[in-house]
Amino acid sequence: MRLRLRFLWLILSSFWKKPMDLLDESVLNLRVLPNDIDITKITNDRFIALMDLGRMDIAFRTGLLKSMFKNKWVPLATFDTIRFRYPLKVFQAYQLRTRIVWWDDTTAYFKQVFERKGRVVATGYVCATFLGSNGAIPPDEVMAETGKSFTKPNQPEIVARLREIESLIHETQKE
Repeated sequence: MRLRLRFLWLILSSFWKKPMDLLDESVLNLRVLPNDIDITKITNDRFIALMDLGRMDIAFRTGLLKSMFKNKWVPLATFDTIRFRYPLKVFQAYQLRTRIVWWDDTTAYFKQVFERKGRVVATGYVCATFLGSNGAIPPDEVMAETGKSFTKPNQPEIVARLREIESLIHETQKE
């Protein structure tokens, strides 16, 4: 987590923000800061780092933070991809919208959209899991920590493709 001050602000602000359900959409109102840019535009790697904030907002506002500490779970993004459409420039305001779109036995799949004035700037997808002392924690176990049950949505086509890409990458790492 490279965005320490924003992360601290996210933690503090979560105390007065409305709690949310795990499948609700998190919306963060952000602004491009001078340390986010390279020459004139926000840098590619900063988009990925900012996406961490959206996923952590969900964890904080659903009450998972307490479970993370209690169970010594560590969140881990195992794969991410992003498509950029338009640049964000210094001091521009934008929103980061984050939601869980599907999950399997080990991984939750997030869709994260950067918007400025209602226009999509970039769209990212992240495969993420929680790691415990014995490896990956099944998303169903993580979700149970919220005290609610959730109906698994249908698997979106994009998730099927992400799983194929993950599988190919995993196979090439074995070689």
